[in-house]
Amino acid sequence: MLKNKKLVFLKIFLFILLIISFLIIGATIRNNILLNKYANQLYTIPLPNNTTQISYNKAVGNLYGTGTHLDFVATIEIQSMLSEIELIDYYSSQIENIRSVDELSIMGLSAVYFPDDHTIQNIEVIPKAQSRFKYGSSKILEKSDNINNSIGADMFVIQIKDTHYDSNLDLRTH
Repeated sequence: MLKNKKLVFLKIFLFILLIISFLIIGATIRNNILLNKYANQLYTIPLPNNTTQISYNKAVGNLYGTGTHLDFVATIEIQSMLSEIELIDYYSSQIENIRSVDELSIMGLSAVYFPDDHTIQNIEVIPKAQSRFKYGSSKILEKSDNINNSIGADMFVIQIKDTHYDSNLDLRTH
């Protein structure tokens, strides 16, 4: 009888452990799927004339600042004969193709700090020579006043970001 009680207790314990593991792994997988959907919005925009894609990158997690919020970012590094203003005009005309991560999610995500921040999407054009990581981030870029003259003036980073969502058990935010 005691052996049966131990077996039942073990089964219940393993079942609870399986559910907790599923919730944690499920949140990570869901956020990876959302990141792919979000990034593909940028990656499927045709490049402007006289422009070549050099690389692309995407990331999800707590990418800058503090707390346990979730950030999504996607970038394309390009080399272009177009000026910064021409690239801004081109990508500004493509903004209607970019939806927030919340809009892409079937079940929706809850915003942590800035609930209205997700309704406005932006495509940033940053000259690579003036790019720097935001707030000590290793993924999100911003335009700096400093210019790195060793990087060509024809290099740019095109970036979309959607930040400050609730982590929903994604361990990359801790």
